[in-house]
Amino acid sequence: MKNKILSITFVLYIFIFFILNIIIKDKDVSNIERRKLNKLPEFTFDNVINGNISNDFENYALDQFVLRDNYRILKSLFEFKVYGKLDSNNLYVKDGYIFKIEYPLREDKVVNFTNKINKLYLNDLKGMNVYYSIIPDKNYYSKDNYLKMDYNRLINIANNNINKNIKYIDITSDLELEDYYYSDIHWKQEKLDNVVRKLSKNMNFKVNTNYTYNEYSPFYGSYYGQLGLNTKYDKIIYLNNKTIDNAKVKDIENKIVKVYDKKLLKNKDSYDIYLGGPTPLIEVINNNTKSNKELIIFRDSFSSSLAPLLLDGYGKITLIDLRYIDYNILKDYIKFNNQDVLFIYNTNIINNSDMLRV
Repeated sequence: MKNKILSITFVLYIFIFFILNIIIKDKDVSNIERRKLNKLPEFTFDNVINGNISNDFENYALDQFVLRDNYRILKSLFEFKVYGKLDSNNLYVKDGYIFKIEYPLREDKVVNFTNKINKLYLNDLKGMNVYYSIIPDKNYYSKDNYLKMDYNRLINIANNNINKNIKYIDITSDLELEDYYYSDIHWKQEKLDNVVRKLSKNMNFKVNTNYTYNEYSPFYGSYYGQLGLNTKYDKIIYLNNKTIDNAKVKDIENKIVKVYDKKLLKNKDSYDIYLGGPTPLIEVINNNTKSNKELIIFRDSFSSSLAPLLLDGYGKITLIDLRYIDYNILKDYIKFNNQDVLFIYNTNIINNSDMLRV
């Protein structure tokens, strides 16, 4: 009787989920994983003959499976609580923070990173005020040494290989773990006062620290969806003042937007509130100054929240993300002419520098 009950229960389970997967409408995106989901593939003669239909349908079935998010949570719980694993999908939790393992240090990629900066300097930036800074990922500030790369070695390699005319600005002592989100890779804009002051001191621009604070919650960062566990959520705080509020942002297609578009808080990634999220090239124009001083930032996504806080020191800030635009076509959009230049990148980008299109 026990075997009969188990068999009938199993068959019912399979049948019920089979029916549910047929009648429940497919989702376009996963808000938790923050990615598009696979759609039902076309059953064509060519797809069947070349075998693509099998792999495509398997990916579709995995993405659209009923209660998929719940099963992902269950999987992570089993890995941590039952199997005793320290990480899942290279993510682990410590003191409420989700950390992503970036290990080991790839010394050749660090050298490759400096070679790319040196190339830009020698080709276009000689004689200008050029600076660079390294943003540690939050593992740097973790007390846990679990598979942590040698950050001091990374910085030393970068400093030993960078062109000596490019000034290094060390911001590692101006941050701490609490300055980063629990569930995301990024730093918090409201915690960047020390970083902004360090940059202003070395780059000789003025700072305005009088802001109004605007809050949005809950914010579930990228690590939250990847891990699949119910961990601490964050809140987004974006800082505003007269300069930021009156600034004009122009993208590569000359579309005019605001520094903060509140509608983007509802995006699958609320961090897009800062300058509209990932984009290859944008200009932020300060309408509250007559200063002709300009800044060019070669950056990753961390600078989306940093750049608005530098606006009081410049008439225009241009942000270039070389992950999305090739260096060879930059001159079609940018004239390098005696601007200040700041290269500022997160350690994860430096350790995977092939993604920079130089």
